[in-house]
Amino acid sequence: MTRPVDPTEVLPPLREGVTVRRVHTHDNGIPVAQDLQVVHRMLEESFQDHFISYRESFPEFVQRLREDPGHRWDHWWLACVSAPLDTSVSGEVPTSLDRRDEPAGAIVCSVLPPDTTGSEGLYVDYIGVDRIARGRGVAKGLLHTVLAAAALLGHDRVGLEVDADSPTRAGQIYVSMGWTTDYLTESWFRDVATR
Repeated sequence: MTRPVDPTEVLPPLREGVTVRRVHTHDNGIPVAQDLQVVHRMLEESFQDHFISYRESFPEFVQRLREDPGHRWDHWWLACVSAPLDTSVSGEVPTSLDRRDEPAGAIVCSVLPPDTTGSEGLYVDYIGVDRIARGRGVAKGLLHTVLAAAALLGHDRVGLEVDADSPTRAGQIYVSMGWTTDYLTESWFRDVATR
């Protein structure tokens, strides 16, 4: 699926209680390992119910994505949701200040090569939202963040792939946000018994 990027488009604000930020980096631009591990965990957990889910180790995950020619560390974002702190131990009555941000989702993008017009695009390699945070605007917040970043960087489109049988109905979200289908593929799988 592809969605054009319009630099004049006013994107909606994040839903209350949702924050999105780039992964933290050191002064030399290398990302902080703890943030990368959170991204990996968010994606692994969010795809557990997918029919071709494969447990990938953290080193495999990072190495595979780094080998992508369009890979950029500054194209990784984390989403958090505000959650109440547990005050049951202290017996205090919770207030609006008694909240903490919990990781809720992640998105990893790469740069698409120039198209026939010479413009680069962004490609959503992965987007995942933790089950407990679904329905809170996290996915849309991540996608709006990527659209805004693409506009700032001068990209003309954002592409992604979606499984038509996604248990989260992701395709419906993408269509509602302006993505259109470029092409369809069919995948067939077979379980094979091994000895």
